[in-house]
Amino acid sequence: MFLLLGVGVAHAQNLEYGVELDTNYMLIGDQQHLTFKVRSDAETRVLFPQLKDTVTRGVEIISGPVRDSVWEDDGKWVLTEEYVITAFDTGVYVIPSMPIMVRGKEYDNVLRTEQVGFAVNTFEVDPQKGNYDIVLPYAAPWTFAEILPYLLWTLLGLAVIAGAWFLWQRRKKHQPLFMPKKEVIPPYVKAIRSLDAIKEEKLWQPGNEKEYYTRLTDTVRSYLDGELGISAMEQTSTEILHELKQCDKVEAVEREKIEEMLTTADYVKFAKFTPLQDENARHLDTAYAFVQTTHERLQAEEQRRAEEERKRLEEEKKADEEADEKNNVQ
Repeated sequence: MFLLLGVGVAHAQNLEYGVELDTNYMLIGDQQHLTFKVRSDAETRVLFPQLKDTVTRGVEIISGPVRDSVWEDDGKWVLTEEYVITAFDTGVYVIPSMPIMVRGKEYDNVLRTEQVGFAVNTFEVDPQKGNYDIVLPYAAPWTFAEILPYLLWTLLGLAVIAGAWFLWQRRKKHQPLFMPKKEVIPPYVKAIRSLDAIKEEKLWQPGNEKEYYTRLTDTVRSYLDGELGISAMEQTSTEILHELKQCDKVEAVEREKIEEMLTTADYVKFAKFTPLQDENARHLDTAYAFVQTTHERLQAEEQRRAEEERKRLEEEKKADEEADEKNNVQ
């Protein structure tokens, strides 16, 4: 008990002080607490020993010091400073007397603790079993910083695999690695270019009537789909004419000319009808005129709506300004 607990009493200052150990016997590599303690009637300033790496030779400090103060029920202050210590060799270790400086209102004194000691023993090794760990390794939880490198390498590996698979699919389909961005051509421009190509190739000449009317009607159908929202590419001539009658953007005269062109085209494609040369040229002019006039009408409608919207915004702004001016006057 004398080696385990070194306690002293300073009667003049009414102080109790000392040093404590958790146990006086431990196995090699185990840890225990070394605690310096001062108990006083009044609040006192205490300076405990400042230990660094070792307490004495062979006794190492794992952590500390941890300082604490408690006000007990009997009206006394208890100040403590605690270290975690260990030893890695067998034997008996004695912690020498150490100074504790105590400063009060009426005194300033240096007290010295009693010596405390403990014994360190080791395991007996069974020759048949051989050497083995005394204490198993501590399974510390993984931190995010430890997981992050594995996560990044996993993501990089997945990215490489996905890139290799993408390149293999492109190579398998004989496609370029990067697809060029397709040019978005307005329906009006696309229709005019197609009609110009038909005109330059002079497909209306004898022997090319079927190809001529096929490309001519496909051009008009594509224009109706893109510009007027009529699904003409999937409809028959009769269905297209029915849609045109309900479209307010196409006038009756234009609708009649388109009907005549579609009817002639059906005769040529399905009844092997051969129209006159001037009739072929007239239908080409009809397609040009239809595309041009409907496009101009749509453009004028958009400009009219934009002008109305602009006037509406100006009127709203003017009304807001008048309201603000009226509120300021009031």
